[in-house]
Amino acid sequence: MIRTAIVIVTLIGTAVLPQRSSAQQTARTGQGGPQNPLLQAFDTDHDGALSATEIDAAATKLRERDANQDGKLTADELPRGTGGRGGAGRGAGVTEVDGELSKPPLPLDDGEKRILAAIEQARGGERYANVSTADGRLLRQLAESLGAKRIVELGTSTGESGLWFSMALRKTGGKLHTHDLDPGRIAVARKNFKTAGVEDLVIITEGDAHQTAPRNKDPIDILFIDAEKEGYDAYLKELLPYVRPGGLIIAHNMKRPAPNPRYVEAITTRPDLDSSFVLMDGAGLGITLKKR
Repeated sequence: MIRTAIVIVTLIGTAVLPQRSSAQQTARTGQGGPQNPLLQAFDTDHDGALSATEIDAAATKLRERDANQDGKLTADELPRGTGGRGGAGRGAGVTEVDGELSKPPLPLDDGEKRILAAIEQARGGERYANVSTADGRLLRQLAESLGAKRIVELGTSTGESGLWFSMALRKTGGKLHTHDLDPGRIAVARKNFKTAGVEDLVIITEGDAHQTAPRNKDPIDILFIDAEKEGYDAYLKELLPYVRPGGLIIAHNMKRPAPNPRYVEAITTRPDLDSSFVLMDGAGLGITLKKR
């Protein structure tokens, strides 16, 4: 905690130097004017200071912004200025980061509370490449709104995306079929799924997903691609026939690291596919609707 506090305070102090007088006045009065973007990102109760609890939580938020999972934060991964604080129409506790309004996810029941706690715990252990909170929440929202019964994931990693999907699958009665070739990551994922109490919702297959995933030819509601980037176009070719009409193909890392250009061309030039790119301030997600 001490190291985290030093890093955060140093970052905030550095970012605020060019505008110290106006920012100090803003913090005191709560009126318009520029505000330090890092303080804005971590000051969840909007009192102009960081409490010990907010400093602890900031460590998790900083890790989430490491979009390429290289263990470092670069300038384009840090929060940018967003204007005044507490703008019109914002509810209490809502913060604006990179032009987006955000609030921490709130559990509906004990099951969701347990999953969210497992995600938080997982982020303190072996992570490898995983989705951010913003990415994960959108995955859950899309899966639940679609009523997804069968989700196929390419790239289990340590299970964080699977945990977000499981929040939806508890409601839809579906299953996550996730594939990874790394036994070490799979072992960590299994532990995380068990901690969350969702191991019965997840079927893990170890091996090369190019070979294992196409073996089951049941209709797919959501195909989530988050494996080796150079293989994205091949995964699309191999599994698109099994994605049902009206189903979604979701691809992670459409901004960082650089996406596979063959995949991007494939999902943007076919008349039977309609694609949008979202959350591009982070790793980026490509959401593709299969129209027929």
